[in-house]
Amino acid sequence: MRLPATGAVALLAAAALSGCGGSGSRSASGPGGSTASSTTRSTHSSPSPAPGSGLSLSPTHPTTSSELTFVFTAPVASGVHGSHVIDYSLSITGPAGSGCVGAHEAGAPRVGRGVRARITIGPAELHAPWCAGRYSARVLELRSAHCTGSAPCPQYVSVVGLVGRTAFTIRSG
Repeated sequence: MRLPATGAVALLAAAALSGCGGSGSRSASGPGGSTASSTTRSTHSSPSPAPGSGLSLSPTHPTTSSELTFVFTAPVASGVHGSHVIDYSLSITGPAGSGCVGAHEAGAPRVGRGVRARITIGPAELHAPWCAGRYSARVLELRSAHCTGSAPCPQYVSVVGLVGRTAFTIRSG
């Protein structure tokens, strides 16, 4: 049995930012995982990330009714790598409010090394508009155990590194 990567991201993201829980670090760039939310659309390729950020966002000036598209490039192919599985996860954090969404997590699509991927999230998938305010988003590369056969399998999800991040403001509208 495998732990879902997106369920562990919130805890692991805090650990990654404080320098704990990872087995290394990556510089900004990547997607891929089998944990994509059923309400989040993930597709391959699109615009290049902003230089130095590893994660780009469109539209540039989003409103509470905007569909947000995040783009990043995978430093490593997602999927099985020997005894490990590599996945990527997007975490969006912003202001909390009544009747609006200020935080969301989504798995990324399976992707090859160096391939750009995008994740699009909007009010239709969230079943509510975005909350107005300042947000941060980041993509993490995650690793978990890949086991076959009847032997016990370790249950863990570790943060390999930060692939990219961005900050943005959502305006009312």
